[in-house]
Amino acid sequence: MPRRPRSAAPATFFHVINRSVRKTPLFPRSHDYREFLGLLCEGLKRHPVRLLAFCIMSNHWHLVVGPVDPPQLSKLLHWVSTTHAVRLHLRRKTVGQGPVYQGRFKSHVIDSPDQLVRVCRYVERNALRARLVRRAQDWPWCSLAERLQTEPSLPLVTTPFLASQAWTEHVNAPLTVREQVAMRTPVPKTAETVESTPVPDPDPLDDGALVPRRLAGSVKGRKRRIRAA
Repeated sequence: MPRRPRSAAPATFFHVINRSVRKTPLFPRSHDYREFLGLLCEGLKRHPVRLLAFCIMSNHWHLVVGPVDPPQLSKLLHWVSTTHAVRLHLRRKTVGQGPVYQGRFKSHVIDSPDQLVRVCRYVERNALRARLVRRAQDWPWCSLAERLQTEPSLPLVTTPFLASQAWTEHVNAPLTVREQVAMRTPVPKTAETVESTPVPDPDPLDDGALVPRRLAGSVKGRKRRIRAA
């Protein structure tokens, strides 16, 4: 089936999600999370996109980006997803045995300031919602924790509000019924999506992640130096 033409939508904000095939864990250890953040950082240098928020979970990841043109967003996500899939296959020695990601990434347009705030909050409290941590900022692989670092690993676009204690408290506060309903409401997809196609031969890439297994118990994060309040 031919791929649909690229969307001609103007630059805007997007909530992006990509999940592993069959919900297989992608990041079994802290090393694998760090490696993926390094890969994402490299992707942002190759295909510059403004990153507002992110959360990396064991079998999927969220990004909040923009304003960005859909074709530029597609270039970034294609490079990150394909490169990550190649590296995983190299380490697992499973090249040619199927995709790592379940299909095309999901890219939902964010069309209002209120929705942008809700989505950033939803993304940054993902690990808290999954009961992996007691406080959202305790999950090392999200932008809320990243903003507390003296040496951030990703070029986050931030504002005084997002870096404030008030925002941290807002992220940790329970979602209201109205917010839960709003987050479950489908949002139109406007960014071009890129399918996770079978990976090519691994000639240009020689680094990879470890074979995933389910995370259990406490999560050991990166060694971090927290700024004084």
